[in-house]
Amino acid sequence: MSKTVILHHLKQYFFIAIGVLLMDIGYYFFFSPTNLVPGGVTGISIIVKPFLETINMPQSIFLYIIEGICLLLGLILLGKDFFLKTILASILAPTFVFIFEQLVAQDVIMSNVTNKLIVATICGGALSGAGIGICLRNNGSTGGMDVIQKSLSKYLHVPYSIAMYSTDWIIILIGGMSFSNGFNYNLEYVLFGLACVYLVAYIIDMITLNAKTRRTAYIITSCPEEVKQLIFKEIGRGCTECDVRGGYTNQDKTMLITVLDKNESYKLGELIKSVDADAFTFFTKTKEVVGDYARNPKQDVGKQSKGN
Repeated sequence: MSKTVILHHLKQYFFIAIGVLLMDIGYYFFFSPTNLVPGGVTGISIIVKPFLETINMPQSIFLYIIEGICLLLGLILLGKDFFLKTILASILAPTFVFIFEQLVAQDVIMSNVTNKLIVATICGGALSGAGIGICLRNNGSTGGMDVIQKSLSKYLHVPYSIAMYSTDWIIILIGGMSFSNGFNYNLEYVLFGLACVYLVAYIIDMITLNAKTRRTAYIITSCPEEVKQLIFKEIGRGCTECDVRGGYTNQDKTMLITVLDKNESYKLGELIKSVDADAFTFFTKTKEVVGDYARNPKQDVGKQSKGN
């Protein structure tokens, strides 16, 4: 294994650890002190917290147990690859909680907050979404309920998104039950829990997809060479060239396709007008780019000039 590959994996492990730490901060300092159930394994630990307090078991120990069970199920049901991707987060998640338990009280932040559920939903949801998103972007799994959700998707042929939301909803709905003074149902907690799930999902999408969002320009032009040189020299991007024919005019033209940053798309639109005022150009939003997007033709053009 080369040094580059090792450094790449170490970088991924580092960011997975950061992601798990953010999730645990959201759980320990915002969800648990307010008893807000956000779904997942942490939601289960909040539901059973009164029982854990009765038997004097720290939440971290419970998380070690349930994460270990889920990890074993993942090995059996989803295979070795999933197990290896999950083991780091499964160990770190309860470990960070254990460290927090030794160092600081859960209510150190929320004790001075007035609108506890609102603050817990926003802050806890943002931290959890950011943490999960960072883990997923670095080819990691958060473990825990992810094992159950992926197993449901694999063996019951349920779309993963449905498996994910349905398990979280069930946990949140159960979390609304209270038996402290007879049976009560806390609808307010359920609604905030559901809001938290959607906030987490939104932030995950922002980190895993929108961070890679670009603009794709489709340029149908009679001056392909001039437009290509603008893309190479002024924008610093590559392009793909296609032969096209107008459906109404039957005229042969060239279509250039190039992927850009958002600010570059505005610049390119103006530059095209300077060489081909009749060019037909449209831009689309591209969710994700995979490949050598960062390669800069400006540098290649400069090297060729020096070589000549």
